[in-house]
Amino acid sequence: MTENIRVTLDMTGILQGVGFRPTLSRLVSTAGLTGWTRNQSGCVRLVLAGPSQQVERFIKELPQKLPEQASLETLRIVAREPLPKDFTGEAFLILDSKSADKIRISIPADLAICHECTKEVFDTSSRFYRYPFTTCTHCGPRYTVVEKMPYDRVRTSLKEFPLCPKCTSEYTDSFNRRFHAESIACPECGPTLSFHAVGGNEIKGDPVRLARKALADGRVVAVRGIGGYLLAANAFDADALKRLRRIKNRPAKPFAVMARDLVIAARYCHVNDAQAKILASSKAPIAILELREAYAETDIFQLLAPGTGTLGVMLPTTPLHLLLATQMDDDPVPNFDLLMMTSGNRGGEPICISNEDAFDRLSGIADFFLCHNREIRFRCDDSLVRHTAGKMRVWRRARGFAPNSLRLHKPLKDKYLAFGADLKNTVALGYHGEIVMSPHIGDLETLPAIEGMSQIVEAFPAYYQQAPNQVVLDLHPDMQSVRSGQKFARKHGLKTQRVQHHHAHAAAAMAEKGWETALGLVFDGTGYGTDGNIWGGELLHVFPGAFKRLGTFRGAPLPGGDMAVIHPVRQLIARWVNMGLKAPSHWLERLDVAASDYSLWETQVQRRINTVQTHAVGRIFDAFSVMLGVSPHRITYEGQGAIWLEGVARQCKEPPLELPYRAEIVQDRLEVDVSPMFERYIKCPPEDDKIPALARGFHRTMVAAGTELASYGRDISGENKIVLSGGVMMNQLLAEGFIERLKSQGFDVFLPSLVPVNDGGISLGQIYAIGGK
Repeated sequence: MTENIRVTLDMTGILQGVGFRPTLSRLVSTAGLTGWTRNQSGCVRLVLAGPSQQVERFIKELPQKLPEQASLETLRIVAREPLPKDFTGEAFLILDSKSADKIRISIPADLAICHECTKEVFDTSSRFYRYPFTTCTHCGPRYTVVEKMPYDRVRTSLKEFPLCPKCTSEYTDSFNRRFHAESIACPECGPTLSFHAVGGNEIKGDPVRLARKALADGRVVAVRGIGGYLLAANAFDADALKRLRRIKNRPAKPFAVMARDLVIAARYCHVNDAQAKILASSKAPIAILELREAYAETDIFQLLAPGTGTLGVMLPTTPLHLLLATQMDDDPVPNFDLLMMTSGNRGGEPICISNEDAFDRLSGIADFFLCHNREIRFRCDDSLVRHTAGKMRVWRRARGFAPNSLRLHKPLKDKYLAFGADLKNTVALGYHGEIVMSPHIGDLETLPAIEGMSQIVEAFPAYYQQAPNQVVLDLHPDMQSVRSGQKFARKHGLKTQRVQHHHAHAAAAMAEKGWETALGLVFDGTGYGTDGNIWGGELLHVFPGAFKRLGTFRGAPLPGGDMAVIHPVRQLIARWVNMGLKAPSHWLERLDVAASDYSLWETQVQRRINTVQTHAVGRIFDAFSVMLGVSPHRITYEGQGAIWLEGVARQCKEPPLELPYRAEIVQDRLEVDVSPMFERYIKCPPEDDKIPALARGFHRTMVAAGTELASYGRDISGENKIVLSGGVMMNQLLAEGFIERLKSQGFDVFLPSLVPVNDGGISLGQIYAIGGK
């Protein structure tokens, strides 16, 4: 006869806020076992009792039966003991959470509305019909409402909404999908919507219908979502889009859209299986999709995403989004196939999260405000992904992805808090064998952005119960993230360490892959080098705690520093002047450069007045884009010239035109010189019909030059593994070109998919660069 046993297990991973304990309850009851489970500050303890064969089978099969959003990383048997033969046990219990020090904690990420909740929102017989805060264990807010750990309702902003009898019944029913769903709510007991005019005065009526009417009338509505405010407008209303661009001073940066469903998204864009899967997933990011040719050059899509040939598309992530997009009951406003959705902020600032903040900061931008009374504790933007080289790659890590931790292949040497970069800032907390990255914070250009970062760096160590011993900062002497990190270190009496920017880029990719040594090909727009110059076209050999610079692109002058980035015409002129060439008058006319400006820049370059040297590949893209007449003479958002250049390259229907470059060894370092490609066209600008072939040829040339750097690095170091990183690697043509070319040369190539290749991954790389030495 089979013996009865009791087994105690501790499990870690992404197990809180994802319906793991309710799933356990159903599985245990179905298996005919008894016992209990509870959260213990991130570790889930499970006690199973019953016949030994059934218990053993349950433990073996459990990893294959997890909820979609859960991730079981460790399962440890703590105790095993025999039970009397006549043991019968009682019903399986979910006990109240127990706080405990020294136990791994994970804060769950917010999740998009699930299929079951969607059906209820549209079901006239459901008590959740048209309810904008419908959730269950498979969807809804987590990170943005949590106040303390462990994650239970009493430690979230939902504690302000006591459950009604019906919700209590579902919350305590182990066979209901809302069993222990901490964000559960209904029209009887949950949060509510309200609609407001500019200034905050409430307008009475059905808030959703009022908002839909405003959108149909061409108005801009600020919508409070799970992680903050979005600005919404009818994506087919050209006047509304033009007005929003003018008011936000955003003349060209692409807007994203929310498609009502996947069928609508596929009507306007090419959607492959991987893109469809992630759009419809619980992560529900914005995906960069290729526009169909029939729409790419139309006025409305050029207004949404000028010059790119692509469109950022998301699906509804909340019940409120569904209600805004869909005509219901006797509402006279028809369906919105596409709604333009952009961050609810002023340029350079973080998104608004409170109603009062929105009334203040979005006044003059939004015409109306669709608000709710469920407080947001932490802001969280939409994630952004692009399908490149057969995989989805995260460009902005936020809702659905963060703050899920990255598990490392071996433990760190200490506990670290990294402050990242100034652009696309994230912060990271590293301890034991994992690194937790914050959701995207943004550019640290304004006081609200800096305050948002400060909130997270103070909260994360307390939430995770992991006080850092070291603060990790960029090498740059005057970055806001560096100053904030130094202030934090002084306040808490902590040691600081510095990590070079491109070293951190490469290390971030290596952390995801689990490599301790590798070559790093890092292309971006800027980064302070160990020699005081601007780097950004680097071939590094990275090993534990250090790196060696094996190759780079020859430096070029930037007259006026950052002004040359905004006004890339300066960069092209500076390259010619640096080669000893004088731009002919027809070029000055073509570039709209006054003779006085040309003389000033020429003097700056020749005498090195307010002029810095840059090795950055991003600046090569800028100058070449200007030379082809693709980039505007003044850009209005980061990377605009390079993005437009990629868009033109995609239009190439003929063989790409080859472009020249040189490479030579200078002081044991291979140096690539792209001067020949700029020298070729100084006498005669390229013909208009050759522009797409030249744009495509430029991408191929940069791949060839980078591969030559990599081959040199392999010859010198003996290292065959190589990671691709840096913001320029967001360029799909370039990244796919590198993967194909490097693999053909026998390299083991890795392009990150979970960690952004742009500066959003710097904080993680800063920790990995020093934490394993």
